[in-house]
Amino acid sequence: TVGTLSVTATDKGSGVALPVRVQVIPMTPPPAVPRSYGVRDENNGRIIQEFAVTGSTKLAVPPGKHRVVVSRGYEWEILDQTVTIESGKTAEVKAELLHSIDSTGVMCADFHIHTYHSADSSDDVEYKVKGAIADGLEIPVSSEHEYIIDFQPFIQKLGLTRWAFGVPSEEFTTFAWGHFGVIPIRPRPSEPNRGAVQWYGKKPPEVFHNIAQLPENPVLIVNHPRSDSFGGYLTSVSFDRETVSGDPDLYSEEYGALKVFNDSDFDDNRSKIVLDWFALLNSGKRMWAVGSSDSHGLRTSPTGYPRTCLSFGHDDPTRLSPELLRDALRAGKATISGGLYLTVRGPDGESPGGEIRSAGGPVTLQVTVQSPKWLAAKRLETIVDGETVATEELRETVTPQGRRYDATVTVRGKAGRPRHWVVFHASSGGTDLSPVHPGRKAFAVSNPIFF
Repeated sequence: TVGTLSVTATDKGSGVALPVRVQVIPMTPPPAVPRSYGVRDENNGRIIQEFAVTGSTKLAVPPGKHRVVVSRGYEWEILDQTVTIESGKTAEVKAELLHSIDSTGVMCADFHIHTYHSADSSDDVEYKVKGAIADGLEIPVSSEHEYIIDFQPFIQKLGLTRWAFGVPSEEFTTFAWGHFGVIPIRPRPSEPNRGAVQWYGKKPPEVFHNIAQLPENPVLIVNHPRSDSFGGYLTSVSFDRETVSGDPDLYSEEYGALKVFNDSDFDDNRSKIVLDWFALLNSGKRMWAVGSSDSHGLRTSPTGYPRTCLSFGHDDPTRLSPELLRDALRAGKATISGGLYLTVRGPDGESPGGEIRSAGGPVTLQVTVQSPKWLAAKRLETIVDGETVATEELRETVTPQGRRYDATVTVRGKAGRPRHWVVFHASSGGTDLSPVHPGRKAFAVSNPIFF
């Protein structure tokens, strides 16, 4: 027999019911389920992972002591407590979660989410949407291989439009020269695969140009640009960082963003895709970085790690449209959050994607790193024109909620270049996102500010 775990989650202060992730982790691990049963054990020692998008849930739990973790992504505090479950009885957990990060005017997107409409995923669409919203993601973007769906009707059906806005896209998937996100592209039900990009028999320059002519005027993202296993684009075209060029028959610069962080942090990519990004910036191209999960299965791969946080000037998903998301992405008005939240401001309020007008002298910027109390930032790295010019230990500012680190950074470019750029990287010193997303390292990266 089992007992019942009743969980209710509300916003501390307002009392509003919150969509949350609930994890139940037995203090004494149960025996593994035999493979012959055809059922896989949950990940990270848990026996239950529930996305309680209405703010409440009742779960059947075996008797004993269990660790219960109630969370809502990276901007909220968590509840983490031990609960004793008795057979035939109900144990109640009331989680009042504090929104301890000031992200006013900014909402975060994951541009790369798969469901069972992709051949290599088995996740139900509604389940995937619930997982994204429970983990605090405001803009989940559908990204199926060779097929187009839209998450927004599912968000509307679930009554969750106050929390999130879904955007349709496609991952057009070649195994010869790469995978690419098209943001946005609306479903066309009367066309093959609901309007998926036709690339077979064509070369990248022609396909990229055709995409640019679509009515949605989409941004083309190069997904996982370096890959030998399925033909990463920059690998396939023999991209050369010194000349910033590739095979002339295959290489085209008619794309708008690089997926630099694919379920990974800055240090994982420092000697690979980050160098490609920096080479493009040094060549004078306004190339933006994004971070997304490429989640195929929520059991092991959460949506929203990492996520791309874009400035809209408001926090209301009901005021969004695919075009507004596209325009914010195209303008580079974004930072990447892998648990830490980063803001950068120039002397006149310039932010990532913008340009500081200076007379060639030093430029001073204000950098703020935030995290909930269950995380901590350690270091801030300043990168100018692709070179690390400073790494400093962050000192926590005393605040009534969450953690905050403020730094004043002065930068100058080397002589001989007409324009420079600066990128900031905040890290946790290797600390991961346990107990919310164990195994994922906490970090944040800004898109460039030019000066």
